[in-house]
Amino acid sequence: MASPGMDRSEALALHRTMVMIRVFESRVEELFSAGKLPGFVHTYLGQEAIAAGVCSHLRPDDYITSTHRGHGHALAKGMAPAALMAELYGRVDGACRGRGGSMHVADFSLGMLGANGVVGGGFGIASGAALSARYRGTDKVAVCFFGDGGVNKGTFHEALNFASVHRLGVVFVCENNQYAQFTAWQRTTSVDDLAARAGAYAMAGETVDGNDVDAVSTAAAQAVDRARAGSGPTLLNMETYRFGGHYVGDAEVYRDASEVDEHRNRDPIRRWEATLAERGWLDSSERAAVWEHAAGVIEDAEQRAEAGALPEPDSALDDVFTPVQPAPVRAGPARGDTADSAGAGQAGEATETRRMTFGQATVDAMARAMREDDGVFTLGEDISWGGNFGQFRGLVDEFGSGRVIDMPISEAIIVAVAVGAATAGLRPVASMSFVEFTLGAMDEIVNQASKFRYMFGGQVSVPLVLRASDGVLRSSAPQHSSSLEGLFTHLPGLKVVAPSNPADAKGLLRTAIEDPDPVIYLEHKKITAQRGPVPTGDHRVPLGSAAVARPGADVTVVAYSAMALNALAAAERLAPDGIDAEVIDLRSLVPLDFETVLESVARTRRAVVAHEAWRFGGFGAELAAELHSEFFGELEAPVARVGAASAPIPFSPPLEAAVVPGVDAVEAAVRTVLG
Repeated sequence: MASPGMDRSEALALHRTMVMIRVFESRVEELFSAGKLPGFVHTYLGQEAIAAGVCSHLRPDDYITSTHRGHGHALAKGMAPAALMAELYGRVDGACRGRGGSMHVADFSLGMLGANGVVGGGFGIASGAALSARYRGTDKVAVCFFGDGGVNKGTFHEALNFASVHRLGVVFVCENNQYAQFTAWQRTTSVDDLAARAGAYAMAGETVDGNDVDAVSTAAAQAVDRARAGSGPTLLNMETYRFGGHYVGDAEVYRDASEVDEHRNRDPIRRWEATLAERGWLDSSERAAVWEHAAGVIEDAEQRAEAGALPEPDSALDDVFTPVQPAPVRAGPARGDTADSAGAGQAGEATETRRMTFGQATVDAMARAMREDDGVFTLGEDISWGGNFGQFRGLVDEFGSGRVIDMPISEAIIVAVAVGAATAGLRPVASMSFVEFTLGAMDEIVNQASKFRYMFGGQVSVPLVLRASDGVLRSSAPQHSSSLEGLFTHLPGLKVVAPSNPADAKGLLRTAIEDPDPVIYLEHKKITAQRGPVPTGDHRVPLGSAAVARPGADVTVVAYSAMALNALAAAERLAPDGIDAEVIDLRSLVPLDFETVLESVARTRRAVVAHEAWRFGGFGAELAAELHSEFFGELEAPVARVGAASAPIPFSPPLEAAVVPGVDAVEAAVRTVLG
């Protein structure tokens, strides 16, 4: 029955929301079965009380994250049925312009930070959004909807721990519909009551009848009030039932029809209608009017979607990145700069410099960005102590632990929180102690950070920087010596930079922090202590801007990061033999300044592409292929490639030297292309 504190208007509003969801989803099942909707569809039938009851206590500026079964959440948070239906049809006027479809609906103007096709994908994102609210001093609340299958994901535990440690305003709502895809949750979960998981993280937890909208509303009100008051997160285990299969068309061989019928008898809408009728708040004619109104709204949405335009094929590459107006180049090396001064300034530009290490240069960049923009903060493991290589040293003293946040050793939550905070308006700089550790966060990098802007139709940008120390340093052995830039450059939506000297380290980091898209910032361990001249002022290096670190006429050597220094050293060795090598330091891999490379190779007609990463399948393979395509039949010799041998980087120094290329390998490659 309706709780004493709920008035008639609130009770009827809940009814209207549930009915709208039911009618929408029922029609979607019919349309999909008729072949009118592409892709896959996962409907919310039977779970309507949860979305309606929880979202009734949220403000428009509160946040939610959703699941692959997210239509109900979208409607309850205020998304127009026409926009949602058009998205399911793949129309250009859909909520995400046809980019996301059924599993990836979002409306950031309503605080809906996206439905997620990855189970548990919203845990860290909701936590990041809640962190942004606390960071800005607001009382916004974030609700994370997820299914019972999500409670066994590592990100569930990482997120609950993080949210509890920081007393974030998150409500974790488990929609326990009894099945994780095709498997009953009891078969794979160690506890009888999912709310018991809250105890491990010192947060409030409660199990609720998710088919009783009054009980849902009451529990949600308490959890939201607790979050809004700054009293921390709550885990709500909402026990409900999925009327349909995992997806429309599921044969449902894993459950009996009698079981489904039994749960359908506890239909949340029928139960609520009975309660409203008992209280005299809803008679049969009023009930019919609600259903008829919903049917009319959904019919109109369907007609609009049917008549809507499909996206133009030539728009397929729009919104991979945020459109950026070209900015004047404030700083960056001119051709002819030496290795020592590369990145120090434009030709003819009077720039005061100071010698500092690569690591110190990044600290300078961070501090300047944090002073200028209070939305910039950094998070990672041990960073308040300066980081493994001193690249954060002193920042906590100036900016405090609220902006220099020590994180648990939970790489996935570090990146997911950064994604959530970025979509909520901050500019996080996340840190991975070693690039290999990004592999523990690849779902968050690949499926969240890189895809959000495109997948959600350009509604949002994800301005985050992920710093990672990479490369070989003195027998660091297989799990601390990798160069993984080839993984990141393969992913649409990510920008990737790899500076080779202190000046570029500062300039590229400044630009990366200001960029509206996710940037992978790779800092080679071997050169963090390298010293060089760095502009003392407000220095930036544009992304997609290569530097001619050494001009030459005989051969072009293309490199980046520490290998650019090896290339310069090789060029100096070759000079006494009359070999004039031009060295191009790419600096930025995505976007790539390929024009500078092409112009050089067009003159020299010979090219060497060098990197420390594994040669097979490396980034250099793409460069070599493009060069051969551009200059087919015109080169004096095939493009030579320098890269590590195909073995994990070994510990023993002689073995490491046998696998990892250096100056000798670059020199030999140049001599080879010169015949």
